[in-house]
Amino acid sequence: MISDDDFGVIPVPSRPGLHALHLVTVSAEETALLGLLLANLIKPGTVISLDGDLGAGKTVLARGIADGLGCQTPVASPTFTLLMEHPATGSGLPLYHFDVYRLKSGDDFLALGLDDYFYRDGVCIVEWGTLIEDVLPLETLKILIRLTAPQTPEQRVMTFFWPEHEQELALLERSWQDARPGV
Repeated sequence: MISDDDFGVIPVPSRPGLHALHLVTVSAEETALLGLLLANLIKPGTVISLDGDLGAGKTVLARGIADGLGCQTPVASPTFTLLMEHPATGSGLPLYHFDVYRLKSGDDFLALGLDDYFYRDGVCIVEWGTLIEDVLPLETLKILIRLTAPQTPEQRVMTFFWPEHEQELALLERSWQDARPGV
């Protein structure tokens, strides 16, 4: 298991009992697979904040989550549209995929009325979520994606913080281990 010490300072929200889960992917396919596994653990109303450098894999992870939710439309980065809605088939969940990189604050997000999506029967993914952290729900699943080193450009460390959902994070860790036997 990876610890906080393995990657230096990790911004852990200051809440007692909150633990971080660190998982490593070594390819875009594994990043998408991790998103697919995560989708099995989320429920309607879940808000996910994704942060990481440009090209870290935020949209690839969102694509895997969308596949796991049963979304009908392909996922691409919503950078120039701010929000892309992805309806789901049958028993799936719709995905509301935001990219707030161009917003200056949470107030801009609120002024546009986009926080209404947090209370719908779908799942919200907010790329660059730390930019509007002050308006995200308290139980937001926060995922920090970091490239590990220039010599391994496909390898990423994903750090998960999910207040009140430590059981789900433990299930995600077990599912990840099961999906990668021998690794």
